[in-house]
Amino acid sequence: MAGKYSNTTLDTFIRSQRIKTIAYLQHNFSISKEDCEDIFQDSFIVLYHHAKDGKLDNLTSSISTYFMSICRNKTMELLRKNGKYVHSPFNDPQISSNQFIESNINKILSFDDDEISTEKKETLVRNIVKDLPSPCNELLWGFYRDGLSMKELAKIYGYSNENTAKVTKHRCCDKFKKRFSELLNKLL
Repeated sequence: MAGKYSNTTLDTFIRSQRIKTIAYLQHNFSISKEDCEDIFQDSFIVLYHHAKDGKLDNLTSSISTYFMSICRNKTMELLRKNGKYVHSPFNDPQISSNQFIESNINKILSFDDDEISTEKKETLVRNIVKDLPSPCNELLWGFYRDGLSMKELAKIYGYSNENTAKVTKHRCCDKFKKRFSELLNKLL
């Protein structure tokens, strides 16, 4: 296995996390113990593959925090699949007009290119964000469209603190910018 996490280290880690993680998921998402156990298993498989690929070697958070974020994402996938999505401001019709704040469109794009109209930029932004996987789509909608603070987003999505949500948003912006660049090159 590549990286600093051996099978033995991961086995020890995962054994220490099982009860705590299942209790956290049951309490915070009100899902069955069986679903929690499935999510735990699926999340461990993801963690194992990330360790095998060396993706855990440069973590900016603890392995426990990283694992818990995988579990939360898997839980959100399950809830969406079952039509039991957790209430968030993005499901509120009063604020989900799909209209971005114009200054925020330019922020997320990090440039002001005259070759493409603001209307086309907004359409691109809306389509890209909509197609990004969770949690990126929710974080970017919330921050750039709805103007929510990182503190509010951290609370809504159960991040341990504002900084964890910021790191995730930064990674999501990188994904967004890569996809935007690909699409822009096709348009120009």
